[in-house]
This record gives sequence, structure tokens and C-alpha cells, in this order.
Amino acid sequence: MADQLADDTHDEAAEYVLGTLDGEHRRAFEQRLRDDAALRADVAEWERRLVGLSDTTVPVQPPQRVWLAIEDAIAPPPAEPRTVWWQSLAVWRGAAASAALALLVVVLQPLWTEPTVPLPVYNLVVRDAAAQPLWMITCDWRTREYAVTRVAAQPPAAGSAHELWLLPIDDSAPLSLGVIDGDVAPAALPAAASWRNTKALAVSLEPAGGSPTGAPTGPVLHVAPIPG
Repeated sequence: MADQLADDTHDEAAEYVLGTLDGEHRRAFEQRLRDDAALRADVAEWERRLVGLSDTTVPVQPPQRVWLAIEDAIAPPPAEPRTVWWQSLAVWRGAAASAALALLVVVLQPLWTEPTVPLPVYNLVVRDAAAQPLWMITCDWRTREYAVTRVAAQPPAAGSAHELWLLPIDDSAPLSLGVIDGDVAPAALPAAASWRNTKALAVSLEPAGGSPTGAPTGPVLHVAPIPG
């Protein structure tokens, strides 16, 4: 029983550092931190293990339209006052509408450019059926690298291995990211991988050393959908 409580506390410390512990659970955990030196040491240890991941993640500025949408949701613009027909500028501009429209097209067309979409950085947590964090996985599409930090994943049985896969949106063959039974330092993503065509990460159980075929041969144990 004591070992189970220690494991639960260890997992909670990891979730707290990862930022996935929220609401009442997070407030209760922070209350315990003030009085529990061992718990503070556990949090410090997880911060030490995961600090390298935060150093490689560069904040991405959201597009202006996101802030505008938030502002509209918080304080919707006031309704425009009703006007009678003779107060409407549209009545007086009707005769010039065709000429104005033609001018608008000529003036604005050269100003339109295709918006630039920044390459994303994903920080994903692979969890088990009880929602316990097993691995923290970072996919940086700017540098085309990924890294894996083991959180609470247990080693597989002898002769077996956990292998990580990218699952394409178009349901083509999964792309292997290799065996992840320990921490994985930043490594190159497969050349065929595309962030626009990736819907999830998956972990399968394979023979020691990984799949011999280049495709999953054992059961898929965990799936972590990619947001958006």
C-alpha cells in the first residue's frame, strides 16, 4: 500500500511539472507542497529531468485573428444603431457601386498574400488507461527532430520492446520513430513524415530491437492524438 501511494505521488509530481495537473487536483497538490519536503524534492527532480525539453521549445506567437476572436468573445461589439432609410449611405452610393467595386478589386488584389503557417512544436503526453503519464514526447517540425522522456512507463517483458510510431492522416503505413524503452535524445524525424499528414503517435509492443518488418507487428498499447 505504501509503495502504491509513493508511485501515485511520483506520478502526480510529474503531471504537475508537465502542466497536466489542473483544477482542484493542482490546488490540492500545491497545498501539500508547502508542508511536504519530500514532495518538493520529487518536483525538483522532475523539473531537472524535463528542463531540457523546455529549452528546445520556442514560443509561437498566435495569429492576430486568435486575439480578435478572444476579444469578441469577452466583449462582443455593440449592436449598430438602427437607421431609417434616408440615413443610409447605401442609398446615396448606389449609383457609384459598380465603379467603386471595380476600383476595390484593382487596388486590393495586389495586396493579398497567402498567410504563412508557422511550423508547430508538439509536446505530447502518452498515458495509460488510468490516465497516468508514461512518456513525454516532443516533435519539433521546425528542426524535424523528436525527443522522448520516460515518465512512468515500465520496461516491457524480456525479449520485448516498446516502439513509437507516427500515424498518417491518410491512413498510409505508420512511420517508425524507434524503440523508446529509455529516454531518447533529439533525433531526426523520418524524411517521409509531414506534420500536415500526422494525426497521432502510437506505441506498440514489438520484439526486442523493434519491429523486424518496418510496420507494427504486435498490439498497439497506447495512442496519443495530435491536437488540431
